[in-house]
Amino acid sequence: MELIFNQFKTNKKIFAQDGYMTFAKSILHLPIFQSVKNSKNPRTILKIERLYAFEDIEMDFIPLSVDFDFDVFYYILQMKLKSDKLTFTINMKKFMRFHKIHPSNKKVYIEKLRKTLKSMMKFYLEFRHGSTTYKCHLLNNVIEDANDRENTVITFNKEFENFYKHDTDLIFNFKFDEFKEINGDYAKALYMFYLTNRYSDTVNFNVIDLMKRLNVETHNRSKVIERINKAHDELISINFLKAVEPIKEGRELTGYKVEFKKRREKPLAELKEKEINITDDLSLCDEELPF
Repeated sequence: MELIFNQFKTNKKIFAQDGYMTFAKSILHLPIFQSVKNSKNPRTILKIERLYAFEDIEMDFIPLSVDFDFDVFYYILQMKLKSDKLTFTINMKKFMRFHKIHPSNKKVYIEKLRKTLKSMMKFYLEFRHGSTTYKCHLLNNVIEDANDRENTVITFNKEFENFYKHDTDLIFNFKFDEFKEINGDYAKALYMFYLTNRYSDTVNFNVIDLMKRLNVETHNRSKVIERINKAHDELISINFLKAVEPIKEGRELTGYKVEFKKRREKPLAELKEKEINITDDLSLCDEELPF
């Protein structure tokens, strides 16, 4: 028996490592992190009647990207996951080390980080799971000091814990290193969705459910299908998926038969506490990253 946020009991092992993290299904399953490259509306109100066991979903938020925004979320979740605290400090130098960002890009990434945290403060999600409705926020406060740009203080909203509270055993281990091998936005979003809906080695998915997860129900269907197919090719190339076959009713594509690569037989070894701590010194990336 382990504790999530040092308070909710779960029968599963909780990981908070640089390359391996335990996520609640709702965070990855719902369209919280998505492709924002062609997003025209900065603020979105999204309602979904049902997406598997989650019902009456309502989101009011600035769409968060599957790229930098998710990277930031991964970093702060690692601090929160095994703690009952709500307030943490993001040190810019350590954040850059974690993401292998060259020091010369520091000024740009300080602004990117602040923009992401501001979007997270405006995030609201409501959903029903079983007979209970859960309301979730991400952050309550962000404190920035003009005289200390190295450190940013964040405070999680207490309702953030509802992401895990609805079912403390409905959690999934996320391989961040594998995820970072993915280039396409659709592939990243589908990686999240498939990971949390893998109940056997072969699973059928409806096209409409994939479009709900990608938040593209109003987009051109043929173009969306083309991008989904490219995403499947990429997920096969990184050995996350083994094969994908179309499911058709007549000539119409209605879904996909997704075959996963076999799970590893042995669990990851538990790292020592020093290795888990993201505030430990890591060597800076020597190569300047293009931006």
